[in-house]
Amino acid sequence: MVNHGRSNGCLTCKRRRVKCDEARPNCHSCQRLGLHCGGYRAKPTTFKFKDQSHKFGTEIFPKKACPSPRPLAEPDTSVPFFLQHYAVMGRDMQSASGFFELLVPVYSSQPQKSALSLAVSAIASEVISLWRHNSFGAPQEAYLQAVKCLRSTIQDPNERGKPATVLAVLSLQFYENLAAIYDRRPASRVHHDGAISLLPFAKSDFTNRLVSGYLRKYIFHSEMSSAIRQNRPLQSIVRSSFTESNDSTTEPANPSFLLDSIGASVAELQASYFQRANHDNPMLSEQHEHRDWRTEAQHINEQLLAWARSVPEYWRPRKLTSGQDIEPLIPTYESVCEVYPSCQIGTIWNLWRVQRLLLIKIILSSDEISARDEDFVSCKQALQELLDSVCHSVPFYLGNQAGPLSLANFADPAVFLPIDLLPADDVLGSGNETNWNEHRSHIIAQGPWHILSPLSRVVTFFLEDHGPLMKTFLRPGQYEWIREQFLRVTILLRIPLADTENADGVSHQFNSSVQGSVDTRVENLARKVRKSAVFMSGP
Repeated sequence: MVNHGRSNGCLTCKRRRVKCDEARPNCHSCQRLGLHCGGYRAKPTTFKFKDQSHKFGTEIFPKKACPSPRPLAEPDTSVPFFLQHYAVMGRDMQSASGFFELLVPVYSSQPQKSALSLAVSAIASEVISLWRHNSFGAPQEAYLQAVKCLRSTIQDPNERGKPATVLAVLSLQFYENLAAIYDRRPASRVHHDGAISLLPFAKSDFTNRLVSGYLRKYIFHSEMSSAIRQNRPLQSIVRSSFTESNDSTTEPANPSFLLDSIGASVAELQASYFQRANHDNPMLSEQHEHRDWRTEAQHINEQLLAWARSVPEYWRPRKLTSGQDIEPLIPTYESVCEVYPSCQIGTIWNLWRVQRLLLIKIILSSDEISARDEDFVSCKQALQELLDSVCHSVPFYLGNQAGPLSLANFADPAVFLPIDLLPADDVLGSGNETNWNEHRSHIIAQGPWHILSPLSRVVTFFLEDHGPLMKTFLRPGQYEWIREQFLRVTILLRIPLADTENADGVSHQFNSSVQGSVDTRVENLARKVRKSAVFMSGP
């Protein structure tokens, strides 16, 4: 293996594992090949948090409306690390779902012992412990203090509807989601329902109207996602609140919110369709008897296709193929990778793909459809294309990373990502202020989490009703590749397989003679992840 030692070469040459002539400002090797020269690292990478609230727009947070922000740097580096790598990097209001994008500005205006501050501290300490190869622990003092403080805050009529209070509740649900995944158990919905119960009180003044509008849309997004995962309709209070938010905000709906509106229709149709077999309720059966499920699914599918045509041009993925475009060490499916402007935008695309897959499932399970039907043929082709796109997004999120993630990954020249051989303008867009190293860091930090949900969704998709039939539509080995990548993500995130981990709790290496048993365990883990992540954002 090549050993670069303490080479002072540029970052691009280090990642390509070739000799660098160390020319300044850009090395001649990169210039000759037309590659983006990553520059030179003058000193070891350190984690530095800086307030980037200005990126979220002064029209959302007028200076006169906010108290003087407290210093964000704290003795414990976990909070700055968490906010910088998860709430700032890779986030913008054009692709906002409404939670992380608001967390830093609102958090910075809160006192140290507020419910939101304590909730963020609880999350941050657990997240950094995972990067330091510690286990996700039992609820610690900060979490218990946050719950206690939140109960007191909600008793105050002047506080219960404020954005900071709602964000504190949503942060506690985020903590619960993480704990459920590492405990491999269903997530409690207590904080999710708590956030919903606060919606009637969130009648904000003009200053906080837009902030509250974004939070309502995030709660709608979470409710829509969980409704799809649980085969149930949305709670009416959430739907009406979302409509009210759209009516009251002066900001145009971003593509993420528009997709959520269509996703609500997917959730409602799916819930109705899979409840139609409930013969214990004659009125329900009679109500569903004459519905044209196939036509309804096709209509919503057309809305999703129209959404895809309307997104900003820079949202569209750039397709890379094998050869010079992709580092050979990066695992790909059919030697193709699709690169996105951010993890968040890539995940919105995967959410769109999963919604279309659910509609295709309804169409293909229709009683009157046959293998010679034109719709059958088009659905089969669309299913293959959608699954291909999910597979092609995996390298973007994971690069060549294979072992459990650690803080060293951020500065490791052996970590390759598909974006490394692309000019910055091709990935970030001309004039984008995002720092290239920050862009890489956000993929390393967030990538495995963003692809965990789509991969677990696809694995379980083929384990459900009509799934085995649809699995026959795939190319030989494709499902196995998807399952393998899901297992790879669990290794990166240190999510153990039950009854298979070693003393460190992370080993997934097995004897080939028990491979069938391992595959079953992986599929069971995917089911558990779905139940654990039921209230998380994404597919």
